[in-house]
Parts: sequence; structure tokens; C-alpha cells
Amino acid sequence: MRLPAAPGGNTAFTPGTWIKLPSNCSRSYSLTYQRCAAYGTVSFKACLDWVTSATKSCIGWATQAIQTCVQWASQTIQSCAQWAQQTSSHCCDWWPCSWLCDIIVTVISWVCAVVAIVVTVFCVLFAVVVIVVCVLFMVIVTVACAIWAVLVYIFCAIWSVISVIFCVSNADGGTAFLLTDGSIMMQERFSAFGQSVSVRRWWKLTPDGSGSYANGSWSRLADSNQDRLYFASAVLADGRVIVCGGEYSDASGSFSQDDTNTCEIYDPVANSWNTIPAPTSTANPSTTWAQVGDSPCAVLPDGTFLIASFTTTDVAKFDPTTNNWSALSARTVSSGSEESFVLMPDNTIASVSCNNPTQTIVYNIATDKWANSNSLPTDVTGQIPGAVNEIGPGLLRYDGTAFFVGGNQNTAVYNPGARVKWTNGPAIPSPDGGKTQLGTIDGPGAILPNGNILVGAGPLSNPGNFNPPDSYFEFDGAVFNPTSAPPNNDCATYLTRLLLLPNGDMFFAREDDSSFYAYHSDAAVPQDSFRPVIQTCPASFAPGDTIQVSGTQFNGLSQATAYGDDSQAATNYPLVRLTGANGGVRYCRTFNHNTAGPGGNTIASMGVATGALVVTTNAAIPRISPLATTI
Repeated sequence: MRLPAAPGGNTAFTPGTWIKLPSNCSRSYSLTYQRCAAYGTVSFKACLDWVTSATKSCIGWATQAIQTCVQWASQTIQSCAQWAQQTSSHCCDWWPCSWLCDIIVTVISWVCAVVAIVVTVFCVLFAVVVIVVCVLFMVIVTVACAIWAVLVYIFCAIWSVISVIFCVSNADGGTAFLLTDGSIMMQERFSAFGQSVSVRRWWKLTPDGSGSYANGSWSRLADSNQDRLYFASAVLADGRVIVCGGEYSDASGSFSQDDTNTCEIYDPVANSWNTIPAPTSTANPSTTWAQVGDSPCAVLPDGTFLIASFTTTDVAKFDPTTNNWSALSARTVSSGSEESFVLMPDNTIASVSCNNPTQTIVYNIATDKWANSNSLPTDVTGQIPGAVNEIGPGLLRYDGTAFFVGGNQNTAVYNPGARVKWTNGPAIPSPDGGKTQLGTIDGPGAILPNGNILVGAGPLSNPGNFNPPDSYFEFDGAVFNPTSAPPNNDCATYLTRLLLLPNGDMFFAREDDSSFYAYHSDAAVPQDSFRPVIQTCPASFAPGDTIQVSGTQFNGLSQATAYGDDSQAATNYPLVRLTGANGGVRYCRTFNHNTAGPGGNTIASMGVATGALVVTTNAAIPRISPLATTI
């Protein structure tokens, strides 16, 4: 079974190390060419966008010039006419003088009109010439852009052959999940010339026969129906993966910041994605959410999936057994934008508001009520000019408290059993004696088997910016212990992902890099009292069987992996690992983790720190398994 982590409190801290994991290079010619050709497509589109914008500006300037000329001519003629009328009225009454004056006035009026007409014609001709030049420029540059794109495509056709031979076409990392068969499911991200490119590809890292992820292998999974970035997500009790929304997506046809409301579910058995409806609102009559974006979320103890709107006070719940959404009570404490939800053992969710800094929130799942708790003495959110403040990950520690890493250098602690429930924790240490403060303005955190929280923090020297490099710490419940950073830590925290693995290591990926690492700590050893306890298990089974295993603490003591609103990959579900006498290791796919509910009916079990509650999980024995096995 997967081991839950244990509390911290190390007296002598030993930093961990980073292990290089295999890259997921592709030997597919079509995929390699597709990745390379994206540079030509992106540059051609950027070129067209620039040419279109420049041409519009050029034509707009020429049109404005004509309007200015016509306006000037009209004003000139009008001024001449007014002058002529005024001058004529002042001419002498003596007939020869009057007659001569009228002639002079008339001539000058006509001269003014002719000059105005000539200037107007000149302006129009000049504007026409400018427009023609603009159009010709657009055509020439567009042709040049097209030639450049074609050259890129030709280069890619040749380069892809070389790339396939030497296997150098790799995928950048993205949001990752621990599937219930022990494999890592990871989204691919891709950018060209700094611009995100729509990709719907997903990958799986399967450990080798000894359970090693460092020697594991990548394989491609089915493409999702939409590409999305910064979205709500979770592994469900039946083993499926739900993804919902996206601050960025390709739902509109091209990858853009659209806060899409599209949702879908991945079935690892069928290796397929199925679209599901968007959440529904608390309005009467109920309406579909127009946007989901990067809404905060959590899997509830009964296996339902809760999501809070980032733009309104709406809250909704998805039932995986019926594939339907239902509206919950609206929040009374503003929207959930940028918040980190922490599932607590007492059937509540704790959170710190980013809309109203220092305000804290507790949601009672049983009564479906949101309520303010006491305010924090010091704000823990990072101030982003022109936007809602940001915060780092929130995690349930194994002493029953929730710990929130700040978007600034401050932290927060929630202790539901204390008189003053919310307090500030220790500040994240400064690397240079206070000159530079560190914080996690969006970013992951995860609990190691000894209970320490591994988290990265970046410089806050320019408030509102996402700054590199990341410094890494293990928080042991009292202090932040500086530890080693991955070799590719030259990035902002929001680009990174962490994921707790069954062997106690921590998977690391970043969405703009194709190098993956695992953080390993020899000191991260769990206490025996925190291990799951197996009560019932078949005495024998064969490859291909499905068995049931029951016991306590199968859901662990925390959801273990957190980020906040942009990526959720909680791992509070049981895994079954088979170990052969010859050292072989296989993971069984577990599903439908359940326990006895009210009235004796069976309900899903996705809680945390469930104590003596007996949980049963189904485990599908691989058709290729170790020769002799123990669980």
C-alpha cells in the first residue's frame, strides 16, 4: 500500500537530492515534425498579425489624412466665404469703389476655393498612394513570411529524421497525476518563440519491473478533447481523472486566455476522454457557468468533486456515479478566486481568501455552509497589481493542522482545535539576510513520508512579478530547512509541479522544460503508526484477478499534493503494490475505494486521516505480476 507521510520535527536536518528521470522523447516522425513545424506556424501567424495590424494602422492614417484635408478645405472655404461677406459689407458706397471691391472679394473667394480643392485632391491622391504602398507592403511581407514558414517546414522535414534517429524531440512537463496503478499521468505543454501552442497530448511514466521511476518508460495516452492550462482537476475514487475549465484553452479554436467552461473525464481503462457538462449555478432557474477558468476545487470524503467559481459566489458539486452536477450553497465570503482549499479530517474545507486578505474561511461539508473564521494577524497573499492576490499551496499536516504557504514571505496555520484557530506561521527565510524576500505566488507543495512539506519559493523583489530562481525548503512544522534545488530551477514557481510518488520520492516537472527529476530524502522515513493497516486480503490470487483489500488509514493522513487554484493532484487514495520474492514490483490498479455509510449502505471513501474507519478498495491484479508476491 502507499505509505502516508509522518509528522516532521527533525532535530538534525539532512537535505535531499534530485534524481534525473527519463525524458519522454518521441521516435514518432509525425509528432516530431508537428512540434518542429509549430515554430513555422507560430512565426507565420505572428507575422500575419503584425502585417495586418501595421496595414490597418497605415490605412487608418491615410484615411485620417483625407478626413483632415477635407475638414481643412471645408473650413477654408467657409472662412473665405465669411471673409468675403464681411469685406463686401465694408466696401465703400461709391459705385466704382463698390464695384471694384466686389470683384476683388469674388476673386479672392474663388482663389480660396480653388486652393482648397487642389489641396484636397492632392491629399486624396497622396492617401491613395499611401494605401497602395501599404497594401503592397502587406503583400510583400506576407509573401516573405510565407517563404520563411515554408523554409521552416522544409527544415523540420529534414530535422525530424535526425531527431527520430537520436530521439531528441521531448515534451515539456505540465500538470501531473498519480494514477491508481502507480503510473504518472502528465500533460504535455509546448511553446514556440515564447507563445503557447495548443497541444492535447498526455503521457504516462510507468515504473520498471523493480518499481523504479528513474528507470521507467514513457508512453503516450489518448489526446484530450481540449487543451487547457491552469484548471481544476482530481483523481476520482473510481480511478478516473476529471479536468474542468482552464484559464487558457483552445476551446475557441486557438489557444487563448478564455477561462473556458469545458470539462472532461479521462478513463484509464478505456484510455479515452469523455466530455461532461459545465457546472451549474445557484440561480433560480439554474444556469450553466459561463466560465470555470482556474477555479479552486477538492474531492470530498464521499467522492464527489467540489468546485468554487473564481468570478462569482457559486459553488457546484460533481457526482461521478451519475455524471451530474448539482449547485451547492453560494459562498457568503466573495468568490474563490486564487484560493487553496485544504480538506480537513472533521469534514470541512479550510481556505484563506485572496479577494479579502487576512480573511479566513471554513466550509462545513455536512451542512453545506460557508463561514468566516477569525482574521489572520498578517496578510499571507502576494499582491498582484490589477489582479486578485495570489497564494501558495495549502496542505493538511499530520498533526491535524493546515499549513498555507504565502504568496508573500508570510505563512498561515489553521488549527481547528485551538481557541484562536487561525494564526501566522514562520516566515519563509530570506536568502540574503532580508534584502530579498521569498514567496510562492502560485506554485506546488507536497508532503514527504516524514511529514515535511517540500515547497519552492521565488524572489519577491519586484512585487507582482513571477521571478526566478526557485529556492527549495522542507518545512518540518517549526522551521523552513533550506534544501537542494533541481538543476532546472531557473524559473518562476507557477511553472513547476510536484507530485508524491509511492516510493516516497517527489516527481518534479515544469511546463517550459523537458527535464524531469525526483526529489529523494533518506531522512524521509515514515513512522510505523502512520502506515495503513491491512485487515482482510485474499490468501491467494492469480494474474488477471480482481481482489478486495480492507483496512484502516487507506486514504492516508493528507491529500499530500497541492498547488492552489491552478493545478490539483491530491493523492489520498490507496495503492496496492505487489512485491515478488525475486525483487520484482508491480502496482495494481485500484478503484472504487469505499466504506460503510449511514444505514449500512456503501459510499466512496476519499477522506483524510480517517482513523479507525475501515476502507475497502478493489485491486486489479496485473496479468504480468511477480513470481511470488506479498502486498
